[in-house]
Amino acid sequence: MPYPKEIGYKVKFPNTLMGLFKRGWWEIPEIMGTSCLALVGIGLAIGGMWRYKRENGANPEYKMTYTVVRPDDPRAQLYKNPVHTKYP
Repeated sequence: MPYPKEIGYKVKFPNTLMGLFKRGWWEIPEIMGTSCLALVGIGLAIGGMWRYKRENGANPEYKMTYTVVRPDDPRAQLYKNPVHTKYP
């Protein structure tokens, strides 16, 4: 019995890690695209958390509630004096 004739273009990829990556983009572009967007989102989240930690977290100049801090506490240096600000 004869084999059926192949119709279309057959794409071949090398048997390497880059070939696997290219084959993934060729066969399942939706999954590869969303995976790349997920990696970008994870990178942005890590960068945001690093910036949040570097700037000492949620420490705004004006708060809705009072915070009592002893003068010898190291966090006292982080708070600004609301009387002497650059705002009029």
